[in-house]
Parts: sequence; structure tokens; C-alpha cells
Amino acid sequence: MKTEEAVQVFKALLQGPHSRLELAQKAQCNPKAVGKMLVEMKAQELIYIVDYSNHTDGRNRVKIYALGQGEDAMPKSSQPQQVRSRRSYVRKVAAQKQANIRTTFVGGKSLWQ
Repeated sequence: MKTEEAVQVFKALLQGPHSRLELAQKAQCNPKAVGKMLVEMKAQELIYIVDYSNHTDGRNRVKIYALGQGEDAMPKSSQPQQVRSRRSYVRKVAAQKQANIRTTFVGGKSLWQ
């Protein structure tokens, strides 16, 4: 990335928190180059993740970066805890049933007995 582009990205971050794509638009450069720069800045602890927001088309979560040192925000789950717990329980029960089917043979005998 060119030095001028890096300066533009840094100036945009001084204005407030932005996503990678917003920073690329303000600096008028390639989003991949901005992404690489953000990874380097994160490794040097110059920036941190303030929040996550949904992409405009609703596909993925987008990280929002800000200057400074701080604890990274954790992504919010799209489902409540009760739904996640129930799904986990259902998967666990289904896995146990499959395990029993695989180890039981005709006549009730198993290889491990």
C-alpha cells in the first residue's frame, strides 16, 4: 500500500469508527489493501474492534474498527441462548442414537462385549 493511501486510511480512522469498506471508499483504494493494513495495525495494537454490523445485503458480519487500545467486541449471536441450547441438545441426542445404531448388531450382541 502506498504511503499516501495509508495516511488517508489513518485520517479516516481519526474521524471515528469505520468498517474496512468505508475506509477503502474514503481513502479511494483497494479494500484488500486496506484489509492488510488493518491486520498490521491490529497486530501493533493501534486499532481494535468496536462493534460488528451486518453487511448491507445481510450476508456476513462486518467488523467496525476504531483507533486506540481496547478490548475487542465479541460478535453478537443472531439467535437467543435458548434456541442455541436446544439445538445443541438435539444434536447431542441424535449423535448418541447414531452411536447406538452403529455398535448394535442383529441378536443384540456387539463387537465390544
